[in-house]
Amino acid sequence: MAKWPALMVAPDMFRQTTNLNGRRWAGSALLEAWAQFLGNRDLHLACADPQYPAQLSDVLAQAGHRGQRHGHGLLHPHPYQAIGGLFIPDPNLGRWSRWRARCGSQHFSLIGQIHTLNTSSAVRMMESLVTEPVQPWDALICSSCAGRDVVNAILDDRETWMQRRFGPHQPPQRPQLPVIPLPVAVNALIEALPDRNAARKQLGLPPEASVCLWLGRLSLFTKLDPWAQYRVLEAVARQLPQELWLIECGPDDSEPQRDHLAQLRALCPNVRFLRLGGSEAVPEEVKHQALAAADVAISLVDNCQETFGLSLVEAMAAGLPMLVSDWDGYRNLVRQGVDGFLVPSRWLTDAHLASEGLAWAQELGLQSYPGIAGALAQLVALDTNAAEAMLLSLLQDPSMARAMGRQGRQQMQERCEGQQVMRRYDDLFADLAERRAQAQPQAEPPAAAIGLNPVRLFSRYASLPTAASSPNATNSLDALPDVVRQGRLPLWNEVLRACRDEDSRARLQQALPEKHL
Repeated sequence: MAKWPALMVAPDMFRQTTNLNGRRWAGSALLEAWAQFLGNRDLHLACADPQYPAQLSDVLAQAGHRGQRHGHGLLHPHPYQAIGGLFIPDPNLGRWSRWRARCGSQHFSLIGQIHTLNTSSAVRMMESLVTEPVQPWDALICSSCAGRDVVNAILDDRETWMQRRFGPHQPPQRPQLPVIPLPVAVNALIEALPDRNAARKQLGLPPEASVCLWLGRLSLFTKLDPWAQYRVLEAVARQLPQELWLIECGPDDSEPQRDHLAQLRALCPNVRFLRLGGSEAVPEEVKHQALAAADVAISLVDNCQETFGLSLVEAMAAGLPMLVSDWDGYRNLVRQGVDGFLVPSRWLTDAHLASEGLAWAQELGLQSYPGIAGALAQLVALDTNAAEAMLLSLLQDPSMARAMGRQGRQQMQERCEGQQVMRRYDDLFADLAERRAQAQPQAEPPAAAIGLNPVRLFSRYASLPTAASSPNATNSLDALPDVVRQGRLPLWNEVLRACRDEDSRARLQQALPEKHL
């Protein structure tokens, strides 16, 4: 087994009862799968607050980790030389590569992970892979081929821009871009599913009804424009002898959007709706009931916010056949005619005429990210006629639908079950370590960029050069008046915390009184 890097953790990474999204679900699943895979081995966690990992003890133990646990701060890169790597659960390798350069880039690998790619900040992170000291022994894990295509397009474009401005140059080193799905506790989900009939009874659904399931957030701006999905369901409902129900399981974005969705549902008199969720996250038990009660999972997304599709993995793990958009990472999960059906998608004719204007509106802060994401979705069309025919075939041929569901479940167990994904991580970490070992020795680490050394950057603000202080027995912070010490203690602690080691802290603590004595 390869030597594993430290995993960066933060409270914002994990699932919460409010503001729940795919990134937080992915963060929780990653931590649990990581801890389970390491078992009795040492587990290294990195956090801005080195004390925070101690709060994860119960989660780690429940996931199956029984080895030693070590917490590390993030101000200085030097401790990670002995560990061999740092796993960052976002794409910002560029910034962290500058941080690492202080101790030499060849000493450890940086591994990042993409999530949403259509924000200005995400694009900046991708572009920094060209301009910052990222190395071939680093990696940015892409959860789908569609996501990797976006990353490569940004890198190609940024390199072209750099050549236009500075002339031909040797192409910069790129990180590895492996495609590895997000980890999901597939087997645990399968074991938690209730009986289909019991689930329908608990949810108040008729035993003989046809039931479709939407699983995930309901957001007009950052998930899907639901009208196309509703139109397909209404058209199908008119052709079925039995009732057609749609379970919508997941949180809403806002009260105005809830009102808008209710108005849209009123335009579909032949579809029965069951809303699970709203302002709060749906309990796991209720989600499992919805998964067990459904006949088909439907997800006709049209939004660039989507990259992978965690909800699809859960629905396929539950054995549901899929009716989803042929869009982004969805096509890496659902195999056409095997696990379900992919509904063709396209950009509208002349959609490009608004493309740059929308991007600049976000870049300049003239419009919010959700507003731009929702506007872009208005330029995407789905083949609703094809979707109608596909859904009818799934509902009218239960044996075919069940066979597709079995295929999807097997694929998720083989590809997305947490421990399967961790084995691919293990292979990746071993490959990166081998690339590091083969790298040419580097010269002394460069000094930090002057913008990241404010004392050096602003050295000429002072009228006198730095001079060694004279030894003075009264040079002690304790000699200062209480009111001075109490008011400045948080600032002194911040300064001392920024020092690399104990010797540096001791020296600076001796110098601090010079300001006041």
